[in-house]
Amino acid sequence: MDFLKNIFAQILIFFYNITADYGLAIILLTLLVRLVTLPLSIKQINSTRAMQRIAPEQKKLQEKYKDNPDKLNKEMLELYKINKVSPFGGCLPLLIQFPVIIAVFAVLKDPKIMSDAIPGFSPFFAGLVDLNKSFAQLIKEGTGIAAYIIPAVIPILAAVTTYFQSKLMTAGQNTEAAGMGTMTMLMPLMILFFGYSLPQGLPLYWLVGNIFQIAQNLVFSRPAAVAEQGGEEQ
Repeated sequence: MDFLKNIFAQILIFFYNITADYGLAIILLTLLVRLVTLPLSIKQINSTRAMQRIAPEQKKLQEKYKDNPDKLNKEMLELYKINKVSPFGGCLPLLIQFPVIIAVFAVLKDPKIMSDAIPGFSPFFAGLVDLNKSFAQLIKEGTGIAAYIIPAVIPILAAVTTYFQSKLMTAGQNTEAAGMGTMTMLMPLMILFFGYSLPQGLPLYWLVGNIFQIAQNLVFSRPAAVAEQGGEEQ
């Protein structure tokens, strides 16, 4: 993990030296991470789409064999096999990305990395918000109304985009049966809590990553939707 942390620290330092703005450096780092992990994200989208396609058949099997769990499991496995779908296909790419997320968060939570590497380092975004401080710290220090509004909005936007992105990923699935409905509501609340209690660089990273993933989901889902509509018309 330290190896990944050092890599992302050097990349963030590089972007800061180019932009001279910590917020822009974090945004560029976020976009780079998302581009590097794009193949895994596409694989996750395709797996989710495949699960959505067989969701009606899954529901029928669950209703038919609700009193026979062993038979249900057998039929579900057969359904996955016939459609060449893995129920864990969407989870594996996400699990692989976890070390990356943890390493980036470790960099953003350690303000000394940037200040020790760059003489005269400024942790401000557009000269308004100290991204090394939490919203609670900024309020306590009383740094002015401009420094209140942006730190207050960033965690809210991070939470809202987390909810929207989760809804896109689970659209068409039986979220209640899978326990996803609770997670769809819980994750934004967690992001909101951490966004206010941790350095502002973290919710900024999460917000930009969410926006990228929402756009990605919309772009890669559109061809499938068009194809399905074309198939129905025929």
